[in-house]
Amino acid sequence: MREKEQFEFESIRLIETDATPVYRQLEDHFRQAIARRTLNPGERIPSSRNLASAIGVSRNTVLAAYEQLISEGYLESTRGSGTRVAKMPPEAFDFDSPAVLSGPHRTSDGCLSAVGQQLSEEANGMPPFKKTPKAFTPHLPAVDEFPLKTWNRFCHEQSRWSYEHLKLGDPQGYGPLRESIARYMAVARGVSCDPDQVVITSGSQQAITIAAQLLLNTGDTVWVEDPGNTPASRLLDIAGARVIPLPLDAEGIDLSRIPTRTPKPRLICVTPGGQWPMGMTMSLNRRLELIAIAHRHGSWIIEDDYNGEFRYTGRPHPALTSLDSSGRTIYMGTFSKLLFPAIRLGFLVVPTQFAKAFAYAKFLQDRASPPHVQMVLHRFIESGNFVKHIRRMRSLYADRQLALYRGLQKHFGDLIEVDLPESGMHLVVRGVTKATDKRLVAAANEAQVEYHPVSFYSRSPDAAGMILGFAAFDKQTIRRTVSGWAKQFQQ
Repeated sequence: MREKEQFEFESIRLIETDATPVYRQLEDHFRQAIARRTLNPGERIPSSRNLASAIGVSRNTVLAAYEQLISEGYLESTRGSGTRVAKMPPEAFDFDSPAVLSGPHRTSDGCLSAVGQQLSEEANGMPPFKKTPKAFTPHLPAVDEFPLKTWNRFCHEQSRWSYEHLKLGDPQGYGPLRESIARYMAVARGVSCDPDQVVITSGSQQAITIAAQLLLNTGDTVWVEDPGNTPASRLLDIAGARVIPLPLDAEGIDLSRIPTRTPKPRLICVTPGGQWPMGMTMSLNRRLELIAIAHRHGSWIIEDDYNGEFRYTGRPHPALTSLDSSGRTIYMGTFSKLLFPAIRLGFLVVPTQFAKAFAYAKFLQDRASPPHVQMVLHRFIESGNFVKHIRRMRSLYADRQLALYRGLQKHFGDLIEVDLPESGMHLVVRGVTKATDKRLVAAANEAQVEYHPVSFYSRSPDAAGMILGFAAFDKQTIRRTVSGWAKQFQQ
């Protein structure tokens, strides 16, 4: 079977009135495409006849450009195989080369905004994409346990599209899906809401962005947990908020340790169902105290219930939102942890009078989340497979949590501090002393154990602890990884 040409004819822009001959313009275009890896080594390019016809020049012009590029080592021509990008083209990885620097994407220093400059610097710390993550990478659900055959069946069912499916979806979200979520929230989370209060988002971070746009003015104060959700706090920073970190105790965010003269909050962000990252569940008294403070100050609360379903002791707690009769709590849920990360769907439950404003903010960002995925998710929920999957994962994660906890206790004993939280998809471990903590981290690095440092999620650089995700790893992997870590620790 003949290999398909991947080259995009439409990307070529030749200017006949330019002083540079057309064949040299064509050469420059290929050099830049190869240097930027728009064209990759070994990739087949169009025949001279096809390219000449597509871009409206003579075949001799294309032949002249190809011959020059072959002589320079950018292209290779093989009888019977056509013309391809050379396996080792010059300057392919040299981003200081003239081919790159003279291109249209060159930028000068200082062209970004103040926020852009900060994000450019912070981008170096962005976690690299890993196709096969190692134990104990946090945040990951057990995607290999997801009922993919059932999901694929619903995908195929919903792919029998009519012309209606090709139209832009409702910015607020697919109506039947919002109805399913509202019913589920009433039964599973104790939140009585109408489908018109549900707004579908492309995950939690878009939800935070929209909430910040609609609820905050520049300079408004936001209280957050510390340690807490660093990406969410960063988005609030970008929105112009004054972010005030509050410490934690065994019951969650510690409202008794609010610094003196702290401005009253416009917004309070919490993770009551299972604090990220420390894992404690917010007590009922603390929830009521938080609601009372919000009512007194006229503040909003955002309840980030990212993994409230995964509770391993007793039944899941009702959501904080269900306790708030004043209607000042906005519930934020995500399917990325409950199902699989790539689904990129979450939702907000907001007061009815503000739902259209939230939907319009969503419309301005990306018009609407992909309707097909929403339709499949609706079928997955309505068929009963969603609840079935959650129950199965709750049991599986409980076993894996216990396996990790016991493995740490067995191999490290009283040299570490580690709690067994009631919920969540990770454990936090730290050494009993600073010296032990350093040894623990060094051994983990030697053993190639993946973890997130607690300090990454805290505004205090002295925050100690390692966050170990267990949900995505079977018990054999957990035990083997802890054992290898311990051997490095003992050396």
